Amino acid sequence: MSNIAVVVIALVIGLLLQRTKRFPDNAAATLNLYVIYIALPALILAEIPKLSFSHEALVPVVAAWAIMLFSAVLTWGTARLLQWSRELTGALMLLVPLGNTGFVGIPLIEAHLGSAAIPYAILYDQLGTFVALNTYGIVVACFYSSGSASAIKILRNIAVFPPFIALSFAFATSMFVYPDWLAAALARISSTLVPVVMVAVGLQWRLSLSREYLSPLILGLLFILLVSPAIACLGLWLLDIEGLAAQVVILEAAMPAMISAGVLATSHNLVPRFASSLVGYSLLIGLVSVWLWRLFI
Repeated sequence: MSNIAVVVIALVIGLLLQRTKRFPDNAAATLNLYVIYIALPALILAEIPKLSFSHEALVPVVAAWAIMLFSAVLTWGTARLLQWSRELTGALMLLVPLGNTGFVGIPLIEAHLGSAAIPYAILYDQLGTFVALNTYGIVVACFYSSGSASAIKILRNIAVFPPFIALSFAFATSMFVYPDWLAAALARISSTLVPVVMVAVGLQWRLSLSREYLSPLILGLLFILLVSPAIACLGLWLLDIEGLAAQVVILEAAMPAMISAGVLATSHNLVPRFASSLVGYSLLIGLVSVWLWRLFI
């Protein structure tokens, strides 16, 4: 319960700071940079060595890509059927498949399933959603904004991303045991991830939306928070996969839209106000819906 309390309290603090305007306009971006360059790499270095590599470790990675593929196809088909604009389609193609499995997902996974689930959540995020953001996400954003994306640019974005570097290092050194002082330092630094990222989320939360986007918003929320985890449940049941890794997959599939995907959509002018609203509303509802999915599993 204390972990969930930290998430909620930090989020409320971020919202209050946004309303009081005590922080500079780029405060959320600065806090996100701290998470990307310091807290999240520290968490990866601290937790990945604890993972026992087996066929179970492949479950979150394979499931992440399968769920994202299903969500992308569903979104594209719905957009074609309802004849949504190119820009709106592009925004939804980014925000529906790409869940917030890192910044929001890891704290909520820890809160609902405990610290033993964190390595599986990291695998789902770093080898699934993160790679998709920097490959699929870049291609989609450039395509729907009539731009272009080179393979070299995509590979460079992946290679220089600090959490990916940390993940690669953690895998390469997994056979070694950290000295006690280093393990303790990594644990202390990584413990700052949850409060810092939730304050950042509160600072950049936007909920205002034009009425013309109400229908796409509702369908987007249903796809993100209901359909994706339901498909995850069905797939795991059909394949008779159970255990902690399976629970992580279901909850990660139920996470709200990724803030970074919203930033990508906004930077490519893919209906920025809609993108911000979908991110905000999915987070608001997702804090409750993820808890309900936890009760279900």
